[in-house]
Amino acid sequence: MKFKRVIAAAAVIAAAFSQTAFAAEFNDIKGHWAEEPISILADKGIVSGLSETEFNPDGIVTRAEFLRMIMMVMEIKTNDYRSGECLEVPKNAWYAVYVQGALDKGLIPAEMIENYDVKVVNSDGETRAIYSGKFNSESPIKREEIAALTQTAYQYWTNIDTMQGTNYSDDIDFMDLGSASRWALPYIRLAYAQGFISGMGDGNFRPLATATRAQAAVVINKVLNKIK
Repeated sequence: MKFKRVIAAAAVIAAAFSQTAFAAEFNDIKGHWAEEPISILADKGIVSGLSETEFNPDGIVTRAEFLRMIMMVMEIKTNDYRSGECLEVPKNAWYAVYVQGALDKGLIPAEMIENYDVKVVNSDGETRAIYSGKFNSESPIKREEIAALTQTAYQYWTNIDTMQGTNYSDDIDFMDLGSASRWALPYIRLAYAQGFISGMGDGNFRPLATATRAQAAVVINKVLNKIK
């Protein structure tokens, strides 16, 4: 993928953090550990602040916001909302087309869907899966969930149908990996092997902790560097 194609999508991605994009002149990231990647992404229009001078790096990111960013940065197409097929997502929600597209492409792990169920239907000569349950789109996203959505999107982008045959290291050294949800462990290991995620600097990953805007920006920046 050419880098200029990624930049072309930047204006759309920016809305995941805010409605208006600004240059990287945020007073509240000065000296912050993620200042450089936030500034890089802001200058490219990929993320934006709450205002011209405030990014709020330690604020929360919702599941829908991160899903939108990771799909847009990899140019994964959305799908039109289909009533009754998009979990609990209302038709007029800004993220409806992203959740519908992610469901159709298998980007959301079943474990991230509360009361998950799926049935296969045939209509108009097309076979497709219809999902039910709740994605809880507006809930804060956990760090292990960021790893999962990033890895599933990357697998789709690279046309990898399953994780079988995808190499990852058993030498991952997070001291608290045992606290991660069992379903999330393969995604964490794979995302770590791809260089998308890292620890907290104290030897821990904190898989169940709520991710911050700064952490999300760092992951998106790593993805950009990987695919450009």
